[in-house]
Amino acid sequence: GHLALPKILRWIAGFQVFSWALSKFSEDFLGWIVFDRHAVLSGQVWRLFTWVLFPASDSVLFVLIAALFMFFINDGLESRWDSFRLNLYVIISAFFISLAGLIPGPTGGALLLNSLFYSVIFLAFASLFPNQIIHLFAIIPIKAKWLGWANAAFLGAMILTSPSLPAVAGIVLIGMTPFLVTFVPGFIRSHRERTEATVRRHRFQCETSSTDSFHECESCGATEKTHPEREFRVTSEGREYCSECRKTGV
Repeated sequence: GHLALPKILRWIAGFQVFSWALSKFSEDFLGWIVFDRHAVLSGQVWRLFTWVLFPASDSVLFVLIAALFMFFINDGLESRWDSFRLNLYVIISAFFISLAGLIPGPTGGALLLNSLFYSVIFLAFASLFPNQIIHLFAIIPIKAKWLGWANAAFLGAMILTSPSLPAVAGIVLIGMTPFLVTFVPGFIRSHRERTEATVRRHRFQCETSSTDSFHECESCGATEKTHPEREFRVTSEGREYCSECRKTGV
């Protein structure tokens, strides 16, 4: 744990901004760090790691927004997991996504890997903080869980609309493995607990409704369950009568 890098996602975001800046001085720089399956198999193994530092966009505005958002996600995840667990999740996620990138796939595979990395990080945040309000485009307030569902829908659409569906599906599945292993068992356990609680609540309500009534009129036999609109009073002799029987003097 002492070897963990504090604020690892902040460092990654910072290097993404730095990579964008360097690309403005050297047009070939990004070509040397982007994931390229053929280049990796040819011996350029550094691409297995450097693709994480590829900037989120070519626009400086979107690069800065993505970096600030990564800062925000880092602080949330680190507050819940601590630095070591966050390091473990990020490193294993990057490893599995790099492994998925070695699958022969369609053109634009490098963009898919970067999208997977952002997805696996953000979905972790949305799972731990589902009700956290995020201002989309710095204007529209929306809960993190809904953005998480939108992200999942985006990945599903990416798979279904791809001409290389089996390859893309395999890449997404392998890349999302750390998230699935980390959170799906908890989702299943939580769903089971909610189902059991609902069953217990229903059973309790049925048992409560079937118990004997507390009030019963000695004259007509009415109870608070058969005639909930009536009031019941006990006489000095200990006899209980409903409001209707007391009115008629029965």
